[in-house]
Amino acid sequence: MPAFPPLDAPPLRLEPVSVEHADEMHAVLADPSIYEFLDEEGPPTLEWLREAYARRAKGQSPDGGEQWFNWMIRREDGRLIGYAQATVESPDTCWIAYVLAPEGRGQGHATRAVAAMIDYLRSAHGVRRWLASVDAGNARSIALLARLGFTGADADLSRSFEIDASDRLFVRLPAST
Repeated sequence: MPAFPPLDAPPLRLEPVSVEHADEMHAVLADPSIYEFLDEEGPPTLEWLREAYARRAKGQSPDGGEQWFNWMIRREDGRLIGYAQATVESPDTCWIAYVLAPEGRGQGHATRAVAAMIDYLRSAHGVRRWLASVDAGNARSIALLARLGFTGADADLSRSFEIDASDRLFVRLPAST
């Protein structure tokens, strides 16, 4: 049984990661355009992906200090087009990340998937602050974060985390009531 539930983000379905996703996702991650703004130099091997998915499916770091949430994003036609993930260190420190294949971009899929993930983490796990580190040149990702209420972090917050020099830190706080 997965450590966390599937999520609906119509017309998408977010499935908790499992080793069974590795073969299909390996083909998605083979597209070199995915790595334009990522630190990885290219796609992982299938063996590496299977091992990583086995670890991530457990829902927590080996020492239990972090909660791991990794969902595969599936279109209504059944095709995997990417993933959304979160690492919850505390209610005030939740790192998010997402990757979409070119065929899934420009249709609002990433916005819907990440919004569903944030809503789940807020309601089920009490997360209050989300963080994202994004390559400063990744205009598409920066626009997605802005649509979801993220803003550029101030200098003090940015200094408190080890962020690559080419990246910018974005933060989303809960809406004030």
